[in-house]
Amino acid sequence: MCVYEEGGDQKVAGMVQRRRLKKYLRNLLLFVVVASAVVYFNIQYNWPVFHVFRNKNILAPCIIPKYDLEDPQLDRFFWSQVPLKCDTWENLVFIDSAGILHINETAIRRGGHDHVTCKYGKIQLHGDYKVTIADLTEFKQPEYIDTDFVNVQCFSDDQKQIYNNLHMHVDIKSIKKQREIGTESKDQLSVYLFGIDSMSRLITERKLKKTMRYLREELDAYVLKGYTKVADNSFPNLLPVFTGLKAYTKEVPPGIDNIPFIWKNFSRKGYIDHLSEDHPGLASFQGFNSPPVTHYLRPFFMAMEKIVSPRSVLNNAYMFVQHRNFLQNNVSPMCFGNQLKHKYVMDYTRRFVETYGSHLKFSFTWINEITHDFINIVELADEEILNYFKWLKDSKRLDNAVLIFFSDHGPRYSEMQNTAVGRISNLLPLFTMVLPDHIKSRFPHIHRNLKKNTERLSTHYDFFETMKDILNSDFAEKPYIDSTAIPRGISLFQEIPSSRSCKTADISEHYCPCYSSKQLSPNDERVRAISLFIVDRINAILGEIPGRCAKLSLDSVEQASLVYADMERDQHAESYFSFRSYLWKIEEKTRILVSLKTSPGGAQFETTVEYRGKRNIKLLGDINRTNKYGDQAKCIKFEEKFYRLYCLCL
Repeated sequence: MCVYEEGGDQKVAGMVQRRRLKKYLRNLLLFVVVASAVVYFNIQYNWPVFHVFRNKNILAPCIIPKYDLEDPQLDRFFWSQVPLKCDTWENLVFIDSAGILHINETAIRRGGHDHVTCKYGKIQLHGDYKVTIADLTEFKQPEYIDTDFVNVQCFSDDQKQIYNNLHMHVDIKSIKKQREIGTESKDQLSVYLFGIDSMSRLITERKLKKTMRYLREELDAYVLKGYTKVADNSFPNLLPVFTGLKAYTKEVPPGIDNIPFIWKNFSRKGYIDHLSEDHPGLASFQGFNSPPVTHYLRPFFMAMEKIVSPRSVLNNAYMFVQHRNFLQNNVSPMCFGNQLKHKYVMDYTRRFVETYGSHLKFSFTWINEITHDFINIVELADEEILNYFKWLKDSKRLDNAVLIFFSDHGPRYSEMQNTAVGRISNLLPLFTMVLPDHIKSRFPHIHRNLKKNTERLSTHYDFFETMKDILNSDFAEKPYIDSTAIPRGISLFQEIPSSRSCKTADISEHYCPCYSSKQLSPNDERVRAISLFIVDRINAILGEIPGRCAKLSLDSVEQASLVYADMERDQHAESYFSFRSYLWKIEEKTRILVSLKTSPGGAQFETTVEYRGKRNIKLLGDINRTNKYGDQAKCIKFEEKFYRLYCLCL
């Protein structure tokens, strides 16, 4: 009897335990399911919203978008970037401007080393994806380096490695033994292309303010407001720049080595060529069997990957954190040793320009890492880029050279593109051009056409045609382009027809930034309010030089039109899903273009405004005068010439 009861108790206890286990497992499963669902829906909700739009009217003559560069709706995407920290050790060796490798005795003493042995090994590129470092050679006396890149290692008395770094220069001596290099002249110009990945004009204006101000005010640069990307990412946008060909079509021959890059044409004409680019994995053109240009930075950065710390595998995550201004006291993965990586790109370019002096040069500089995934870090390079451009001017390197500062496209993955301004501005990459003064004075039509083209639809294909003209010294004036036969690529030295459309420029509906327009009656109350607002603004400008100009009043409204981005969302082209995409309001604003006449004097003006009500009108750009002022502004001094556009002298 007792045995039976004991066995029964054990059986009951086992059943209870099994029930508890089942309940525990059921609750655990429920918890895992709920937690997973919460995580999943949280990720899906917070995943960035990347809307894709397409322009419904690519056949119409392009109306170049005008927008507020400082639109407050974009403020949440921009912040001031805290400087990034690199290692602080000193270089124990250096290569001077003559290509001589020296031991830095001062740095060695400061480091507390009594005796140091230093050795160097040449960096050798094999194909486009492999580098080796040659056997190390000890040096004690200054020595010329007959290659561009070396790895230098230094050791203490006990053979402990105390220094392992890469050094660069531009080996001109070896090149001059192999080939003749031409000389710059007023007719045969050097070409300096300086590019940054993923930079719209809007981002450049906001993050590189010093550089853009210098380009405009000191270098008289032409800034193209209608420069438009023709594809999604870097390769299909840069290929038209350097070949005039459309990517992923039969126009392009198979094999990267067979592509007719324009730098090959420059090289055949006596130019020395150069390509300085960081981040080999992001390089737009890679896979060459032999170096595509004479001076090629790629092996330097590939050798860098042989000696960087293992933390580099976490670069993207770490850079994201630092982009948000966290962990700023830690050494940044954007550094190599004691210097930010993009500075090596600029150093190599500057050495190239300096070393070859007045020789004909074709230089292509391209910075990837600081902008490819983030839009704020680039401001840390503002001072450096500014100083490089200043050096070019002050050292007279621009006297017989063209400088082009540009990008391939705007940011590709940013919620900024879901705003009214961001949606358009991200299609419009940076393009600025600086020409020698003697070109503008000898060929005034080039200056005139470039001024007009800053407000016309332009593309990477036009960039290529312009470089062809520079290559061939073709600065002569050409007949106006027939609006019924507009070619895909037009040199920027020619006037681009105002009738050009995205269709004729070979820009697809997904990348077309152009506005459409709808006529408004001059009697429309919005037009009337805007016209009075414009006249008030003109009088406010004239109030800055009191007593010299007549007060203007509205005479008549000549023309008015509603301008708008005729875009619709293309959900089929969206590859990223987020629940917030259902909640995201697609913003639109009312923009109105008004042309008017004032009295006295009959001056005619035109401008575009953003209209949100009679008391909420904002100018988008300048108030442009559309007829000649002649002698009306003769009381205005030359240094005040801005006021001549508006003044009717008393």
